[in-house]
Amino acid sequence: MMRILRITVLGIFIVVTVISGVLFIKDEITTDDTIPKITIEEEILEVGLDAKKEDFLKGVTAYDEKDKDITDKVIIETISKFIEKGVCKVSYAVCDNDNNVATAVRKVRYKGYKSPEFKMTGSPCYSIYEYIDLFEIISAKDCIDGDISKDIVITSKDFAGSTAGVFNIEATVTNSKGDTSTLKFPMVVEDRTPGAPVIELKNYLVYTSVNKKLDFKQYLLKATDNNDNDLTPTVRIETNVDFSKEGTYSVHYYATDEAGSQGHTMLIVVVGK
Repeated sequence: MMRILRITVLGIFIVVTVISGVLFIKDEITTDDTIPKITIEEEILEVGLDAKKEDFLKGVTAYDEKDKDITDKVIIETISKFIEKGVCKVSYAVCDNDNNVATAVRKVRYKGYKSPEFKMTGSPCYSIYEYIDLFEIISAKDCIDGDISKDIVITSKDFAGSTAGVFNIEATVTNSKGDTSTLKFPMVVEDRTPGAPVIELKNYLVYTSVNKKLDFKQYLLKATDNNDNDLTPTVRIETNVDFSKEGTYSVHYYATDEAGSQGHTMLIVVVGK
C-alpha cells in the first residue's frame, strides 16, 4: 500500500514538474522584451494658439516588434511651461501589451504667440477726492489663456493715499505658460477743482512698434465742462513719446473751461519691438 502511494506521489511530482517546465518555456518564448519605438517627424512642431490635444500628436508614430503599429496608444505625458518665448517641451509615452514603455520629447512652438497685454479702460489721472482702485480700470488678455485679469498684481513703492503727486505703478501678470508681462506707468493724483472739465479717451493704453508713429488726436473722444458744453476742439495735448526708442510714455490731454478750471487725463503709450 505504501509502495503504491509513493509511486502515485512520484507520478504527480513528475507531471507537475513537466507542466511547470512547459509553461516556463512557453512564457520565455512568448514574453516580449523589446522596447517599442516612438518616431517623431518634426524636431520642432508648430501649432496654433488654440491647439488641441490631437495637434500636439501630429507626426508622432509608435511601433513595436511584437504588437506592430501602436500609434493609437501614444499619450502626452506633460506639456512644459515655456523654455523660451512661445516654445515649450512636450513629453510622449507609449506602452506595448507587455508593459514595455518608450518615451520621447520634442519642442512645440505656438505660431503667432505674443506675451500677455494689458488694457486700460479708465484714466490713470485722479483727483485727491476720488477713491482709487486701479483694478477697476486695468485688465489683461493672453492669446492662449484669454482673460487673465484675475492674475494681475499691482504694486507701488511710493504711493501715498489722499496725496497729490505722480506715483510709480507696476502691474504684472503671468499666463499658464509662465510668461510674465510687466507694465510700469505713472499715476497722477491732483488737487483738481471740483467740477473741472472731463476728458474722455477711446483708449487709455496703446501699444505700438518702434518707429510706428501714432496720431494722438484720434484717441480723444470728447471733453466737456460742468455744464456739458463741448470743449473738445480746445483740448491741448502734451507728450514725451519717442517712437524711435522702446519704452513706456505718457500723453497728457488738458481742457480748460471759461472759469479757468483745468481738466486732465492721460494716455499710456508702450513702444515695443
